[in-house]
Amino acid sequence: MNGQRRVLLLAVSVLLLTLFPVQARSAAPNRVALIVHFGDGSVHTQCVEFNETQITGLDALTRSGLSVIYQASGSSATVCKIQNEGCNYPSQPCFCQCTGGSNCVYWSYWHLKNGAWQYSQLGASSYTVRNGDVEGWVWGAGSPNSAPQPPVIDFNSVCALPPTSTPTATTAPSATPTAT
Repeated sequence: MNGQRRVLLLAVSVLLLTLFPVQARSAAPNRVALIVHFGDGSVHTQCVEFNETQITGLDALTRSGLSVIYQASGSSATVCKIQNEGCNYPSQPCFCQCTGGSNCVYWSYWHLKNGAWQYSQLGASSYTVRNGDVEGWVWGAGSPNSAPQPPVIDFNSVCALPPTSTPTATTAPSATPTAT
């Protein structure tokens, strides 16, 4: 009877592992480098950590802790304002500085690939970022063919690993008596 219980327990364990596989987790969280270039020329860089294998570009931006206003529309979203730069949706249109002129000022979205910025062909809520990616946002005039790019800053410059706390031996100065 004891052998039958072991076989039954083993069969149930295999069935449970088949139905609910255990996903391996890495010890360190995933990280994405975020670069935000404001209209006054200032640049905010931040390393955003996440535990999922991937998140959206909008998730990376909103998890940065920066104040973000965006307009959701179906499965997409448009970033209207980051910190104090941009349009106060919904009291203003999200593209409040793009009304009837050739000089449209808005938040453009970028991805750093092989050391060069690429204008995003997808909105931030549709684009997937993974560990080691570099994401950029720029408030400026332009269009997909002429928007200003963020400064090129590599992942390790933004998401440098903190130094390990390895104890080091130090020698305390000795107090040698002096004869007077």
